[in-house]
Amino acid sequence: MSKFYFTNKKKKQDPSLTKIIVVLVCIFGAIVLAMQLPFRFGGGLPRLGGDREAMAMDRIEAARTHFEAGDMDAAAAELRPLIGRIEDPVLGPEAYLLLAEIDLENEDTGAALQGLESALTRFARSPAYPEIMATYAKLLERVGRTDEALQKYAQLRDQAPPEMGVTALVGLGRQAERDGNLIEAREMYRQAMMNAPWGSQRWSEAADAFGELNVELIFASTETPESRVYNIESGDTLTSIGIKLNTTQGLLIRANSIDDPARIRPNQRLKYTPKDFRIVIERSTLRLFLLDKDGLFKRYHVGLGMPGYDTALGIYTIGNKEVDPTWHKPGSEPIPPGHPENELGARWMPLVPAEEGLPTDLGIHGTIAPETIGQYASRGCPRLLNEQVEELYDLVVRSTPVEIVESVDPVLLGLVNPPAGVQQTASAM
Repeated sequence: MSKFYFTNKKKKQDPSLTKIIVVLVCIFGAIVLAMQLPFRFGGGLPRLGGDREAMAMDRIEAARTHFEAGDMDAAAAELRPLIGRIEDPVLGPEAYLLLAEIDLENEDTGAALQGLESALTRFARSPAYPEIMATYAKLLERVGRTDEALQKYAQLRDQAPPEMGVTALVGLGRQAERDGNLIEAREMYRQAMMNAPWGSQRWSEAADAFGELNVELIFASTETPESRVYNIESGDTLTSIGIKLNTTQGLLIRANSIDDPARIRPNQRLKYTPKDFRIVIERSTLRLFLLDKDGLFKRYHVGLGMPGYDTALGIYTIGNKEVDPTWHKPGSEPIPPGHPENELGARWMPLVPAEEGLPTDLGIHGTIAPETIGQYASRGCPRLLNEQVEELYDLVVRSTPVEIVESVDPVLLGLVNPPAGVQQTASAM
């Protein structure tokens, strides 16, 4: 048989090689089709650019709707096909973070932690990375892995933009409180509050922690950088001392653990904290801000006037305060303290108009209907929970200025940092 090493004729292709190529093409086509089928029938995302992101957005929105309606199973079913399959640096983290919320609602902290750990790995270069780390660190703290949480908080505080470091500062503040470093903790809460976006959940978390600690410190016997000591003189009473120091008897009693106000003695040391408080009530959000010279001291949720009895905007001062007040209900006999129909609750602080045309029957008081706090349900008076109105009563003196406004300017009130390049001016009152 002759052998052809060189020839001008085309050699006929081996039939077996053709079959192999055909089989490989079929296998590859089947693999591609299998990858596409789940997505074509609603089981996941298409693998093609814009369609993938559009469907991801739809699924995340549907999941959020289910989540807000309390249907965690349906919310999770929308999200799980996205996990691990979407690389979008915005939508991917959003899906992971929402799924972590769902897992926590289902009390599956292990799944939430695992998902967040995966998100930290997959989206290390995403703008949402600090948000993922903050959520992860907070969950580590929640499950008792405190050392790991503190490491994450410190990293977040040092490397993230100030706004994103708010969660870290609050977390580090909680640890400082646990360690007994209350002044350090308060400063962390204050810094977090000032850096947080106004009105955000982060701002509220920082502001509430800051306010609670402020009250704890002012009522505690422990001296603070702003507290003072008064030595009782012969002939002093708590009433006369309060007038002299421009503070309340309640504050002196609480801060010095006085059991019987009538049994104070000369040369006894009294801790007090001088404050020139003022109050601003924001009608649109049902919030009361207790302010000192540095800005926010504490904020409270209040109930305000129902439609037709709208709480009147304007400037007032606190009048003569009353403990366990009698309610002189219009058109009715006086209702005594403690009566189940006495809507004033435990305290009454009348609001004396400082401007013409304002009502003369308003006052800050407690309530027998705690469910109405945060609602427009009163006949015009601001109302607080009884324990909170008792606290406020012991903080503010007679003649404390009160302003009721529709909405506040948080920069003017010292509630947040002013925008870059804007110089802060004195707050209006």
